[in-house]
Amino acid sequence: MQLPNHLIGLPIASIGWLLAAILTGWAIRAAPWSALRAAPTRIQLFLVATIFLIGMWSLSATLMPGLTLHFLGVATVTLVIGLELTLIAGLIAAILSALLFGHGLAIAGWTFLLSAALPAAITYGITRASQRFLPPNFFIYLFIGVFLSAVLGALAHGGATAILIMALGLYDSDIIWNNYLRILPLLAFPEGVINGMLMTALALVSPQLVISFDDHHYIDGR
Repeated sequence: MQLPNHLIGLPIASIGWLLAAILTGWAIRAAPWSALRAAPTRIQLFLVATIFLIGMWSLSATLMPGLTLHFLGVATVTLVIGLELTLIAGLIAAILSALLFGHGLAIAGWTFLLSAALPAAITYGITRASQRFLPPNFFIYLFIGVFLSAVLGALAHGGATAILIMALGLYDSDIIWNNYLRILPLLAFPEGVINGMLMTALALVSPQLVISFDDHHYIDGR
């Protein structure tokens, strides 16, 4: 979401930053730093993922102040570098996006929570559930772990953004429904398609880069 600083009060901004700090603190403690040090390529991948998030979030259309449609790309990042590193990359991307595009740092905590943490958690949960309860099939990985999680992440991001906007008292429910929520599904489907295309290419061309994908498990002998 994109709000100028004067449209968000200090208490709401502080709550967003507090929650962002708690999640990022957990991610920093839980991140596989030893594995990163052992494979410098993973560090480069983390930096590329951060830049990728900033680029995806910049592809936006502002319907009304605070009501912005933009791609997320979080499903791909989560599946490639893992949940913990995605949270860290998401906070960096939220801060840099605020500085680069003049959105205001006050809302950056909520930008991280809604544009990164929430869809990342959805992707992680759906992928883990599909790996545990569904057959190890490449198409299940793509359609459930990638496409479905990306679509649901986009819908959850939009719904949570609408709730926050109403909590701030900027617009009433009718305005948000007619000018934002009704249009949201038009973005959710392309979000799934984009992430699906990216993950298909990565899984087939460079499966070693995708932390959530094992080509021997999903493809060999299937």
